[in-house]
Amino acid sequence: MSWVNSFKRFAKVLIDCALFAISLACAYKLRLEHNLSPHIQSWFWQEQLPFVISFVVSIRLAFLFIFQIYSKMWRYTETNEILELVKPIVVSSIFLAIPRALGFSAYTNVFSIPVGVIIIDSALSLIFLSFARLLRKWQISNRAIRKRKKISANKIRKRTLVIGAGVAAQELSRKVLQHPELETEIICALDDDIRKQNTKIAGNIKVKGQLNSLEKTVEDYNIEQIIIAIPSLPPKKIREIIELCQRTKLETHIIPGVDQLAEGKVTVESIRKVSLEDLLGREPVDLMIPEVKDFINNKTILITGAGGSIGSELAKQLVKSFHLKHLYILGRGENSIFQLSQELSNITKTQFTPIICDLRNYNQLYKHLVKTAPDVVFHSAAHKHVPLMEDHSQEAFENNVIGTNNLAKISGLLEVQTLVNISTDKAVNPISVMGSTKRFAELITGAYSKEFPKTKFVSVRFGNVIGSRGSVIPIWQFELKNNLPLTVTSKDAFRYFMTLQEAASLVIKASAVGKTSEIMVLDMGNEVNIYELLKDFIRLAGFNENEVKINFTGLRKGEKLKEELVGYYEGTNNTKFKKILVIEPNQTPVKQIKDTFNILCDLSQTLDTDTFKEKLLLEVKGLDQAEQKTVETCHGMSLLCI
Repeated sequence: MSWVNSFKRFAKVLIDCALFAISLACAYKLRLEHNLSPHIQSWFWQEQLPFVISFVVSIRLAFLFIFQIYSKMWRYTETNEILELVKPIVVSSIFLAIPRALGFSAYTNVFSIPVGVIIIDSALSLIFLSFARLLRKWQISNRAIRKRKKISANKIRKRTLVIGAGVAAQELSRKVLQHPELETEIICALDDDIRKQNTKIAGNIKVKGQLNSLEKTVEDYNIEQIIIAIPSLPPKKIREIIELCQRTKLETHIIPGVDQLAEGKVTVESIRKVSLEDLLGREPVDLMIPEVKDFINNKTILITGAGGSIGSELAKQLVKSFHLKHLYILGRGENSIFQLSQELSNITKTQFTPIICDLRNYNQLYKHLVKTAPDVVFHSAAHKHVPLMEDHSQEAFENNVIGTNNLAKISGLLEVQTLVNISTDKAVNPISVMGSTKRFAELITGAYSKEFPKTKFVSVRFGNVIGSRGSVIPIWQFELKNNLPLTVTSKDAFRYFMTLQEAASLVIKASAVGKTSEIMVLDMGNEVNIYELLKDFIRLAGFNENEVKINFTGLRKGEKLKEELVGYYEGTNNTKFKKILVIEPNQTPVKQIKDTFNILCDLSQTLDTDTFKEKLLLEVKGLDQAEQKTVETCHGMSLLCI
């Protein structure tokens, strides 16, 4: 196929040469026709012009190659490609004007071209070359549309309404017109901007009104589906629009926010169904601030539990947003680490290395950290399923507490710059095995900050991540798919939720600004009622509440009706960054934390599961009470000083 490509490029060069020649001839005709005698005109056109054309075409063509114009494919010509033609034409025109600027006569020297001719020729050359490229693009697009129309001639297309009439809506409408196989026909659009009323987008799609006329427009035009195409709107407004669309009971799609669209371009693949994440109304997180850049760029990063929901999202965001020296993805499960490796291979050129290791194996973990020498460690490995861990208390302790202890100790010994322990709201006043082990992990992380001052130990605490593995969303999706009753604990159960992308972004940001031994708490917004979330899920799935059976299971072992982000004895301070709060370093005596750890390590090998569970919860409660007393004592002494 190489000779075919060479021939095509040669044909393009010939076309441009011909267009340059025609342009120059037209320029001379327009500029000199009425200024020369018939005798001189005859001499010029027959004897001089062929030499001038050869000279000018050669110069202009040379600059097209210099500016790499032929590296672009004509069929994909856009505005920026047209603008790139201006550079070689302007530079070559300046070059052609040099002889005239030096004083050579335009009628005695073949290389001296009148300035007026150069200006006219430049304009015509740009027009001719642009037209040729756009004509090719139109030809290819038209051919593709005709081909697709034949394929989808017998298919029924859904009558679609677009919400929005801006750039994204225009581009979306053009893409839909180019892809009839999508079985989508855009009938009209709605937009709250008064200036856009009764205007047209993408040629013939009319803006019929504002959003308050949605239900009437749907009825008047027999609309079958809705696409929201305003990526620049804040999440709160997006939620309002989604709720408005839900009243129509039509299938609603959305294009992602501008932060998720590559270069702001709308693609057919980017159109997706409205999800619960869209209804949360969470603002995007800005990571491009100096503190975060300095914290991450050119660093070697290691992520534990990298195959999990948070760990894998951390890995993806780090390689997409920053320049890493190297990334190590560590996990115990080979399948999840393999899958993440495949994903990273497709989205980044950052050097990364997968590691299979169990954090409970101190010697093996030590060898890996010596070899990798990470600057920053994100510790997201943990057993997180609350009811499951109630029946496996020793396993939860060994993984969540002993694993964290091993990692923290080794990080301190090797003087790793920062260890980030990812915690949970279930660690606050814990009543479950999972919550108790995660609280213990927070205390251990804080304790090592005093023993190893050269390493920054930070914990980041937040609530549920919607859509993550083990969360309610995948469970409901499975139940709905298999015609099972949708299970929910209670109408009175509340949880804090954030999206996976936001959680990972805030973990990175909080880690950068946190100081050693601090617990950073992410602002989760308002609590979400689980039953209301379920009703949103049912509506988004295209069902009414009456069509789906709901089974109230009651609270399972270890669950609370409501979670907390801050303990009753903990005080929070604001940071200079929105959505990030800080809890002052814990006051529990380090010796008491280590003694409790050693006691529980011994008991985990001898006690049965239920007895060890009781002992674990009791000991962690005792550590929290010790911290509470210390805080109260310090507070009382500060009052005496006043």
